Amino acid sequence: MPQVRGIIFDMDGTLVDSRLDFDAMRLEMGLPVGVPILEALADVPEGPAREQMLKTMWMHEQRGADAAVLFDGVTEFLSHIDERGISTAVLTRNSRKSTDRTLQRLNLSFSQVVTREDAPPKPDPTGVRMIAERWGLPAHQIIVIGDYVYDLRAGRNAGMRSVLFAPDSLPHFANEADFILRHFRDAVSLLEQLHLSAE
Repeated sequence: MPQVRGIIFDMDGTLVDSRLDFDAMRLEMGLPVGVPILEALADVPEGPAREQMLKTMWMHEQRGADAAVLFDGVTEFLSHIDERGISTAVLTRNSRKSTDRTLQRLNLSFSQVVTREDAPPKPDPTGVRMIAERWGLPAHQIIVIGDYVYDLRAGRNAGMRSVLFAPDSLPHFANEADFILRHFRDAVSLLEQLHLSAE
């Protein structure tokens, strides 16, 4: 197993708990329960209805940015991988504005931050490939950590190993992950295992 030289994180639900209520967002936007919001929006023609939906989504994201708190152990893990010289990035389906607001509020810094304005949203692998290319790293030396199936599939579609962050019960798509992380206090141990297996 190759050593890890780069880690791509999802943001909401992985690094931070932004308390976003996606069901409430869909309800206010007039979307059916469970549909992917960005994909549904892409099918809405330009006009007042679409503008109102975008405004609703933006308001929820800004509230989430202001309410976001770090998951336990994130700060310590980021410090650890920084000391090891491992590159870090964020790839999110959020807007640039709400993402920057969240990261600045929580004093988080990454070598790259890719939002939905920069690349097609996950599970499309374009974003993770962009990050890998800018780092100059091969896919097999990068892992993707996220809490949702789109994170896992984006990584897999780009030839990267995926880590599912699941602090609560395991979701039905857990079998799509290469590794499971239940708490960030265990992340250093997982990384050590990956490095030891590469030696």
